[in-house]
Amino acid sequence: MAKRGYELLKEKVPEFRSTWKSITIFIIWFLLFLLCISFFRLFDSLVWYASLISQLVIAAVCTVISYLHMKNAKRYREKYGERAYRYFFFHFIIPIFATWYALLVHPLLVKGPTLLPFWASLVLGVFFLLFRPLTAIHINRSGFDNIGHGFGIYTVYPEEGPPVFSEIYFHIRHPMYLGSFCAAVGFAFLRNNVMALLTALIFLIPILIEVRFEDSEIIERVGEEHKEYIKNTGALFPHKNVGTFLKLLFFSKR
Repeated sequence: MAKRGYELLKEKVPEFRSTWKSITIFIIWFLLFLLCISFFRLFDSLVWYASLISQLVIAAVCTVISYLHMKNAKRYREKYGERAYRYFFFHFIIPIFATWYALLVHPLLVKGPTLLPFWASLVLGVFFLLFRPLTAIHINRSGFDNIGHGFGIYTVYPEEGPPVFSEIYFHIRHPMYLGSFCAAVGFAFLRNNVMALLTALIFLIPILIEVRFEDSEIIERVGEEHKEYIKNTGALFPHKNVGTFLKLLFFSKR
């Protein structure tokens, strides 16, 4: 039986077989994440609109790394063979995730005049934040391997991970990105100001570009089947049957 999840990651990146090396990897990721957060904190204090510029800067960095990681997957495999993903992980996946999560939480740091009554911002913030765990639950139920797909292992070794079209993927193609975007919007509502909301909206830029990268890669892998899937299924939001999608998401019913 093919390995999945953390067992697959340990196979591809031997450092994860050691507890201390795993902790070291997390520390490296966290330091890169903190570097991005520090940039936000310093830059955002310059002028009232600085948070939009700083979000655009890190979004651009994240997008460039994402492009390079898609562009180099085949080359890494040809060059390194069985060790390809190990190098791929340290060169691309760690910085992608550091910048990605910095973009996600940045709206929570943005200051500005109060937009809504406290109760309204709290309700909306919690509502949007709920999308993150709910999409994660349904992604797991669909058979999607969060580590194999989400960490780019199947980008390097596409034959090991077939595309997933069932459950939540029947309604939208990229629920993981929907969950991330909704979490950013949720943080913006909790922060409760217009600049925080605009900062969250900028997070859509790397998301939509990454969606395009991934769809192109899957088309190359499986061909017409995915082209047809794109025609009939929204990337982040359902083309139709929105009520059915929300019922599935919140009540696990079609």
